[in-house]
Amino acid sequence: MPVVIPRLIVEVFQHTNYRGRMGYVVEPVPFTGGIGFQDNISSLRVYKGPSFSSNPNYKVILHQHRDYRGKRLALGPGFYPNLHDTAYNFADRISSINFGSSLDVPGPEWGTIPLIVDCYEHVEFRGRKITILRDIINLRDPQGGTWFEDRISSIRIFKGPDFPRDGAEVVFYEHPEFEGASIPIRMEPSEYKKELPNLHLLPQNFGDSISAIKIEGWASSGEFTELVFEDEFIGNRMRPEWRWEDPQGGGTWAERQGYLEMRTEPGQDLWHGNGGGGDMSAPRLLMRVPGDFAIETRIRVTPQLREHGGLLIWKNANRFLRLEKTSGPHAFRGDVRFERHVGRVFNLRGRAAGLRNARELFLRLERRGNQFSSFASADGIQWRSCGQTNVGMGEAVDVGLHALCPGNIPPTLTRFDYFRVFKRRSEVAEYRPISAEQIGQVSDEERERQQADRRERAMRDMF
Repeated sequence: MPVVIPRLIVEVFQHTNYRGRMGYVVEPVPFTGGIGFQDNISSLRVYKGPSFSSNPNYKVILHQHRDYRGKRLALGPGFYPNLHDTAYNFADRISSINFGSSLDVPGPEWGTIPLIVDCYEHVEFRGRKITILRDIINLRDPQGGTWFEDRISSIRIFKGPDFPRDGAEVVFYEHPEFEGASIPIRMEPSEYKKELPNLHLLPQNFGDSISAIKIEGWASSGEFTELVFEDEFIGNRMRPEWRWEDPQGGGTWAERQGYLEMRTEPGQDLWHGNGGGGDMSAPRLLMRVPGDFAIETRIRVTPQLREHGGLLIWKNANRFLRLEKTSGPHAFRGDVRFERHVGRVFNLRGRAAGLRNARELFLRLERRGNQFSSFASADGIQWRSCGQTNVGMGEAVDVGLHALCPGNIPPTLTRFDYFRVFKRRSEVAEYRPISAEQIGQVSDEERERQQADRRERAMRDMF
């Protein structure tokens, strides 16, 4: 059974706006019931796959009936949040999916694919199938159904087009969010594919008990290689590109001889509480960077695991991403987590539990348009993927470092050895550092908030 090097990668969703059950399609599907989506696809995303350039007119073709019959709708790379729209009027009517050539249409690119994992409902690769290309945090339908949770009985794993030279690994977890018992399946460079025809026969008896899947590529991209900014925090003066934000004045930072130290007090957080009860008072050190980039830092990890902070990509208070080391006393137990916060809604995009006790922790975030990829490493050489997400943020964003002390855990102390920004070699000549003063005048709303903060601090100092 040859592996498919996809020209297009289609994410299909049960409900509009990319909600409900989700699945991937990379090859023709004569009957969508075989992948658990008969007549219930309401939104989808179409990405350019690794071999898209071989046929730039390629499109996904949605058919009303089985075996590619009935009315059809051809869509090129792009995001389609509502197939109920009159322009499409094709939601909940898709019974088969094919691919073919049509007019050239620009659209989003998928990114790297280290492994392709086919999961089957029954043993011996029978029953419904789902294809996994990225981490799946929860195989349970968010609307309450089980979808493929606790239903996987056989698995095929193939090398993807971006298979790392040192090998890769798929980890299957018993519970959502990569919790509970786990079973790692490693793919070596010398192997072409792996087949597990009956998970019930494994010593761990993992048949019908998988709720989350993680693909460990152990590699960051070699795309962003040129260093355009570096701060090793030597001395006591802040670089002009930085600006320090500490809304409640509860955090402190200091440049020591060779590292930056951030302290935060209990209750300082950076989230909206999924609609209420959140806290946006965590301190952060930010700078403006346009276009695509990679940012990287190194955190010193103490045996007490007091560290709680990491990299931040910030558009505004309603649109930001966090890649961070969590504190040992916190419920996350010192794991590395990649979180998306958009529209006052929090989503976990990935975890790296295996780096909990690393003495040094390297964190890296990469941006390609609206796609953001996260990585973590214990040595800065072998990088473990922590998840990906797509968020529209415009041309320029703020990037930098943050520290937290959520809930009632003891005060945290996070030390950063450096902060670096990388660009593609072809873009280095165009990059110009932006000083904090150049960012321009703040909005009236922001100016009012800053004045209120100053007044509040002054009152605290008086009493």
